[in-house]
Amino acid sequence: MTCHMRATCRTVVRLGTKPCRLVVVRKPCRLLVRSSLAALGLLVLSTTTALAQTAGESQMMRIRLSFGHRAADRVQHTVKLLPGAPGVTVSAPVAVEFEVDDRLDESSTIHVGAGDVDAIECDLEWTRSESPRRNPHEMWMYLIQNSTLEVAGRLRDDPGLVPGAPVLTVQLAQDGTRGFSIGLDSLRRHRAMWLPEHDAYITLADAPVGFATHLASLTGERVLDRVKREPEASLAAFTNRWEDMGDPEAWNKSWETQWLGTRGHLITTVGKHGSLYKFAIDRHAGTRPDFASPHRFRFDLDWSGSTWEEQRLTDGLPVVVTRLSRDGQHCEIEQFAAPRDVGEPSAPGEQPMVLFSKATFTGTAELVELGVRLASQSANQCMELSNVDGLWCVVDRATRDIWLTIEPGAGLAIEEGAVVADPGDPRVEFKIVGTPVAGQPVEVVFKLPARVAPADAGAMLAALDFSAARESTIAYWDNWLSQGARFEVPEPRVNELFRANLWHALRLPRFRAEQDQQRIDLPYSNLAYGQLNADWPINQAVYVDYMLYGLRGHFAVAEDEFAAMFQTQQQADGRIGGFANWGVYTPAMLYSIGQNFLLSRDRESLDRLLPQSLEAMDWCLRQVSTAHENDQSPGLILLPLNDLTHEEQAWAFPQAYFAAGLEVFARALAAYGHPRAEECRAASESMRQAIEREFARGSVRSPVVPLTDGSWINYVPSDAITPRRLLDAWYPTDVDTGPLHLPRLHAIDPRGWLATAMLHDHEDNLFLNQWGAANEPVYNPQGVTYLLRDEPEAAIRTFYSTMACAFSHAQGEPVEHRWAWPQYFGPPSTDGAWFELFRKLLIHERDEGTLLLGQATPRAWLEHGKQIVVERAPTYFGPINFRIESQASDHRLRATVAFDSDRRPETLLVRLRHPTRRPIRSIVVNGESWSDFDSREEWVRVPQPRLGRYDIVAEY
Repeated sequence: MTCHMRATCRTVVRLGTKPCRLVVVRKPCRLLVRSSLAALGLLVLSTTTALAQTAGESQMMRIRLSFGHRAADRVQHTVKLLPGAPGVTVSAPVAVEFEVDDRLDESSTIHVGAGDVDAIECDLEWTRSESPRRNPHEMWMYLIQNSTLEVAGRLRDDPGLVPGAPVLTVQLAQDGTRGFSIGLDSLRRHRAMWLPEHDAYITLADAPVGFATHLASLTGERVLDRVKREPEASLAAFTNRWEDMGDPEAWNKSWETQWLGTRGHLITTVGKHGSLYKFAIDRHAGTRPDFASPHRFRFDLDWSGSTWEEQRLTDGLPVVVTRLSRDGQHCEIEQFAAPRDVGEPSAPGEQPMVLFSKATFTGTAELVELGVRLASQSANQCMELSNVDGLWCVVDRATRDIWLTIEPGAGLAIEEGAVVADPGDPRVEFKIVGTPVAGQPVEVVFKLPARVAPADAGAMLAALDFSAARESTIAYWDNWLSQGARFEVPEPRVNELFRANLWHALRLPRFRAEQDQQRIDLPYSNLAYGQLNADWPINQAVYVDYMLYGLRGHFAVAEDEFAAMFQTQQQADGRIGGFANWGVYTPAMLYSIGQNFLLSRDRESLDRLLPQSLEAMDWCLRQVSTAHENDQSPGLILLPLNDLTHEEQAWAFPQAYFAAGLEVFARALAAYGHPRAEECRAASESMRQAIEREFARGSVRSPVVPLTDGSWINYVPSDAITPRRLLDAWYPTDVDTGPLHLPRLHAIDPRGWLATAMLHDHEDNLFLNQWGAANEPVYNPQGVTYLLRDEPEAAIRTFYSTMACAFSHAQGEPVEHRWAWPQYFGPPSTDGAWFELFRKLLIHERDEGTLLLGQATPRAWLEHGKQIVVERAPTYFGPINFRIESQASDHRLRATVAFDSDRRPETLLVRLRHPTRRPIRSIVVNGESWSDFDSREEWVRVPQPRLGRYDIVAEY
């Protein structure tokens, strides 16, 4: 082979068996390197195994792959072209515009950047598979049908839906952990593909599209690029985007909640933590028992012709107010649950409850007719309306037990109605009637006991005062709040949801006796699935017992629930079971118990949990020790993923918790002084290395996916050994319990290229309407990942989108699924996911030695005169109190940090996000001028904080 040196070089490079191809190089003369004849055999890259079927169309394509279009500095790439699917042949590679230090070989070495672009051309040939195209799962179909045309097109065209789809893999590292793959059908459709993260451009060599021409054709914008330039996200913006949930008037989606004749929205209320008796209130103040209540009924109020106006909580507590109106009249119905008789002896959880409902009518002096219906869910149950010693009651006809009391106020009376002795639907119907005096409210109080009150309990029920019971109920839940951390920000809806989070969790458990033993049942929700044991330990242990109870300081409640899960779900070999036996359950328990000890440092509590915890740890260590036997993904553990994805594969979700659970538990053991801490830590590190390696390899082998700006990026698979998007599997397989949990849990570098690829793919393609929330908003791993990358604007967007998506807008009721799947209300794990992100916006242990405060406070929270207050908040460094006050109009922000223990971080960082982004001019700490701050990053840094209190003043 020769090189003829002239002002412009014309060089022929030919390798392989195809006719010789002339390459014209249009750049100043440089020596172009050609491979020696000895390397010819290595340059023809092809598979040795063809598809089993011989029928099918043979296809061919020649491509050009170039690097160096955007690199400002010279960089070196090692490029290896490999078939990415059976039956694909790679041949006739040709160097284009190589220089003297570049080499075309089996692993080509090129140097590009600073204006130098080098390319490789090659032929690709494959046989079209005759396997039928995969159909997207129904949840994916909903996403496709309700997305923009561009997103829908990208998902429909994904190579993952085509069995045996032809793929070319471009390795950029010898071990296969860098690089990408391209779907050849995608390349043929688009004619060109730009991968900015790799500075790589691919086009059809026989009909090339120039790089500049292709870039000029790209008009879209990635979601995260838009977030960087747009105004900061707000709750109002996302509340307007996400429709409210459970509208009973427009109930037209089969997957929305319906229960015992009610449709739409439900709020579960309970009079006491652990009670067996719970009441679900619908949008019109109708009431039902929860799934497992021993008392079964349907209680409805019907103001015919009225219009529903609103329903809200009272200061975030379980006192529900529903407002209706009709022709100038208004009805306000206030409801709450409370213990029926605190003096009545009963086992924990079995204390009788009563639901109080007070309907108050105001407005014009027109006739009021409020229909009332009480139905039994027990067949052949006969009830009737009766006046017992002056008290109107609905009673059991045979036993005279009391089902309901009715107490009409002055101006109202009871109009008896029908007793319907339908064996399948026995019920009593009557009306409350009267004509109020204009301007004078009239009211009626209903008391619905659960369990049914004995016949002689009329006087006791009549003596229960509505106002006193309401005051006692508020005091009961306020007392729970006072036992934990206080978070208060200048946004009322956020504060209300913070207050509701706690009772949402406390209403869930069911305390009951079984064979003379006390036990705690922890269902996923009081209105969904099974109600015994704890079928989903990850949701309870991680998202409730750590993210809610642990991060707010209710450690004793969390310990009781950990013990309950060990009691009912730990198997003989130490593994934690549960519904579908998810692989993540056991390491998730270690993660949660470890986190809570690091926050509480309660040695006695850990002593009680340690025997079962060590059994769970031993099971995990055995899984890690045998993981190298997995030939397809060495070092990863093959276990089931979730409810509908039972295959034992190398799923990202359990791998993430094995690495994180063992690492956190190792730190807890080390702080406790346990001799097995290092053994546990080493296993975690082994897992982390395997995860980073194998998921990088899986991503390199997976076809790249397009983004909104027209560029392409790596796809990171949910299963390391299945390198494609699993559109034919359940949506949570790829998204809700998908690979984004890896960076959230530090199982991979949250700032690395895998995390970057996942975040862009999820935001542009996988979240409905590109609004930053998955179908199950309990799983929002991107929010914490953004904080680990220190991208506050993206984290704030996730925070507000989660809040608007995961909770009904006025009532703050959590939901399990947002669309296309049963929409169950009430799971407190959704509260936990939201609160963890809220807490980390304000308090974030960035690593074992750094406490970061105010990392991602929305700038609107620090407008002039506003303040953020946090008290009694557990951290790795003991409880802390801190406050940020804004005097922005006076060009000043103030922060106060107080430590309540002897533990301290190595570094205290306080970020003060000025509402108008003004740069910091000067800092004063405890009255002294302070130079350790970063005006651009808005940090104030206090190294080795040893004082109990720090007062920080920032001038702007």
